[in-house]
Amino acid sequence: MKRIGLLISRYLLSAILPYFIASWALLSVILFAVQASRYADIFFSIHLPANLVWQLSAALIPNVIAFTCPMAILVGTIIGLTKMQGDSELVAIRASGVGNLQIALPIMVLGVLLSGFAFFVNLKGVPFAAGLVRNVALQTAIKKLESPIEPGIFNTEVAGYTIFVRGGDIGTGRWKNIFIYSEDKANNSLRLITSSDGRVDTTEQASELVLENASVTTLPIDPGVGKYVTENIGEIRFAIRTSRGELIDRLSRSELTPEELGLQQLSEYAASKDGKERIEAQILQNRRIVLSISPLIFCLLGTVIVLRLNRSGRNFGIALALTVLVGYYLLAFLGEQLARTGTISVTAASLIPIGGSIIGIIWFAMSRRLRSWSGIGDRISSIFARLWEARPKLPSSNLFVDLTTGLRDFDLLRDLFKNFALTLFFLISIFVIFTAFELWKFAGTIDGGVWLLVKYLIYLTPFMYLQIAPSAAMIATLATFTIKSRQNEIVTWISAGQSVYRLLLPCFLVMLLLGGMNWVIQERILPNANQVQDATRTLLRNKGVAPSAAGKYWVATDNNIYSFYLADEKPASDNAIGSTGEASSATSPGAANAITPISASDNERPVGCVGCVRDVTIYSLGDKGQRLQTVYRSNSGSWVSGRVNLTGNIERSDLEEGKVTKSLVTQASIEEKDNPFTEVRRKPTHLDSKDLANQVATAEAEVEQRSLAVALEKKQITLFLPLVMALFTAPFALSLSRKGKAATVGYAVALWLLFTGTSSVFEQLGLNASISPLLAVWAPPAIFALIGLFLLSRVKT
Repeated sequence: MKRIGLLISRYLLSAILPYFIASWALLSVILFAVQASRYADIFFSIHLPANLVWQLSAALIPNVIAFTCPMAILVGTIIGLTKMQGDSELVAIRASGVGNLQIALPIMVLGVLLSGFAFFVNLKGVPFAAGLVRNVALQTAIKKLESPIEPGIFNTEVAGYTIFVRGGDIGTGRWKNIFIYSEDKANNSLRLITSSDGRVDTTEQASELVLENASVTTLPIDPGVGKYVTENIGEIRFAIRTSRGELIDRLSRSELTPEELGLQQLSEYAASKDGKERIEAQILQNRRIVLSISPLIFCLLGTVIVLRLNRSGRNFGIALALTVLVGYYLLAFLGEQLARTGTISVTAASLIPIGGSIIGIIWFAMSRRLRSWSGIGDRISSIFARLWEARPKLPSSNLFVDLTTGLRDFDLLRDLFKNFALTLFFLISIFVIFTAFELWKFAGTIDGGVWLLVKYLIYLTPFMYLQIAPSAAMIATLATFTIKSRQNEIVTWISAGQSVYRLLLPCFLVMLLLGGMNWVIQERILPNANQVQDATRTLLRNKGVAPSAAGKYWVATDNNIYSFYLADEKPASDNAIGSTGEASSATSPGAANAITPISASDNERPVGCVGCVRDVTIYSLGDKGQRLQTVYRSNSGSWVSGRVNLTGNIERSDLEEGKVTKSLVTQASIEEKDNPFTEVRRKPTHLDSKDLANQVATAEAEVEQRSLAVALEKKQITLFLPLVMALFTAPFALSLSRKGKAATVGYAVALWLLFTGTSSVFEQLGLNASISPLLAVWAPPAIFALIGLFLLSRVKT
C-alpha cells in the first residue's frame, strides 16, 4: 500500500511539473523582456563590453523568477490536476482508497521546496541583483564618459560644453567637423569652436579634448555688450570636466540602498530610520517574506480548488485560478497602502494576503460540509458553459459545404479565439500585477497616486498587448491543436482522406488577420498612448511633481546648427536676443542653402504663430561644416513652407578673414527643406511607421540612423509575427502522441524561447552595425518560418 502511495505521488507530481516548468519559463521570459526594455541603452550600446551586458542580464533574473515562481506553481497545479480530473484519473485514485489529504500531500511538499527556493532567492539573490544593477549602471556611465562623443549626437554630459561632430570613426575615436559651444557667464561671453579633426584623450580621472585646424569665435552672451573676436588657432588642447571621478567614488562606496540589503540588514536599517523610510524598509522586508511563502500557499489553493470542482467546472477552475492570483496581489496592495497611511502596522498589513488565502483554502476544503454554499461553484460553472454552448446553426448552401469540406471551421476558429483571449487576458493580468507592484511604492505615497497608476496602466495596455500578442497567438495555436489531437479529431480528419494543411488554413488566416489588427493598433493607437504613459510614469516616479521640461534644444541640418527654446517652455524677453540655460540634445533633418536677411518695418512677433520657438540661434557653417560663417540670434522663429523665418530683434554676425561684422535686422528668412523644430525629443515609440521612416531617411548620425532603422523594421515585422508563431508551433501540436504530450509541448516552448533569444541577438548585431537592420529584424522570423515549414512537411497528412 505504501508503494502504491509513492507511485500515486510521483504520478501527481509528473502531471503538474511539466505545466509548472512551461508556465515558469514563459512568464519569466515575458517579464524579463519587460525589465530588459528599461535598460535598452545598455543592452544595445556599442561602447560597452559584453561582460557588463551579461552582468545586467544575470541581475534581472532573480527578481523575475522570484515573482513568477508562485504564479507558475498555481497555474501548473490547476492545469495538471484539471487534466487528471477530466480524464477521471482523480476519480480512480479516490476509488483506490486515497483521500484528498493524501493527494494534496506531495503537492504540499513541492510547495515547501519551492518556498525554500523562493526564500533563498529573496534572501540572497534579490539583494545581490540590486547591487549588481547599480554597479552596471555606474560602470556604464563611466564607459560612456570615456568616449563621450557619438557622431551626429549633441553631447551635453561634458560639464560646461555642448559638443557635436558630424562624422568620425568610433573605433579609433577620431572625429570630423566638430562644433563646440561653451558659456562663461562670469565674463558674459560664449565661445564657439569649430575644427575639421579632433579626438578625446582620456586618463583615469580626466579627459582632454584635442582639436586640429581649430578656429575660435567669442561673442557676448548679451548682444552688443562685449567683444566679437574670431581667430584661427590650429591645434588646441583643453581639459573637459566630467563626473567620472564622482562616479568612481560612488562605485567604491559601501553605502547600500534598501533593495540591496538582506532580510536581517533590512531589519537593522528599518530600526535606524524613522517615518516613511522606516515604513518602506519594513514593507520591503515583509514583501520578500510573503513572496517566499507564496508558492506553498498557491499549491494549497490550486489543489483544493480542483479537488472541489467536478468535471463540468474545469473552465471555471482556470478562471478562478486567475481570480485568486489577482485577488491575492490586490490584498497585498491593500495591506501595503494601509501600512503607509498608518491605519495598521506593517506586520498586520503583510498578513492580509496570507489570511485571505487561508480563509480561501479552508472554505474550499470544507465546502462540502457547507451546504448553503455548495452549489455556487456549479451555478457559476453552468453560466460559463452556457456562454460557450453551440448555437442553432442556420442552413448553409451546398457551395459553402463544399468549400469547408465538412470541417468544423467555426468550431476551430472559436477555439482559437477563445484560447487566444484567455491567454492574452492571463498574461496581461500578470503584466499589470508586476508593473503595479513595481510602481505602488510611488503611487501609494502621493495624493491621487492610485488614479495616476490606473491611468498609466490603461495607456500602457496597447503596449502590453503588442508585446504579448505574438506569444498569446503561439499558445492559442498550441492549445487548440493539442486538444484536437488529444481528442483524436485530427486522426479522424486525416482518416477521412483530407489534408492536414486544410485543417491549418483557418488558423493561418486568423493569424494574418491578427497581424493586421496588431498593425492598426501599432500605427493608430500606440504612438499617442506611449506618449501619455511615458509622461504619467515620469509623474508617478517624481511623486506627482511634473518635471521641468524647459531647456535649450540643439538641432543639426546639413550646414546649419540651431539652438532654441520651445515657445511654451520659456518666455522670451523682448529685449534679450541671446539664450542661456541647460542644453538638451536633439537632431533633426533638413538641408540649408542661401541665407538672405531681409528688412521689415513690422518687428512684432507673429500673432497666433503655430510651431514658434523662442530665443533662436542659428550657426551657419561653411566648407562642408568645417568653418563657422554666420551667426543669427533672434527673439523668435518659425518654419513655414520650406523656410525658417526669424522675427523680432535679430543680430547677424558674419565671420570673414579673421573679422566679425555684426548687423541688426528685424526679419530674416532661411531656406530649410524640413522643419528643424518639430522632431525634438520624439522617441521611436512615439512615432508611426511613416514618421519613423522619415526620420531614418533624414538622420545624419550613423548611430542614430541604425537604431531608427532597426525600430522601423520591428514595426514592419508586426504584421507577420503571429503567422510565424503559428508556423513553427502547429507541427508540434499536430504530432502529439498519447505518451509524448508534455515533452512535445516542452519542445514547442523551448523553440519559442530560442526564437526570442535569437531575435534579441540579431537585433543587437544590427544596432552594432555587424549586419544590416533589415537582416537583423527579418532573419530570425524567416529562419523559424522555414523551420516550421520543414517540420510541417514531415507531419503525416
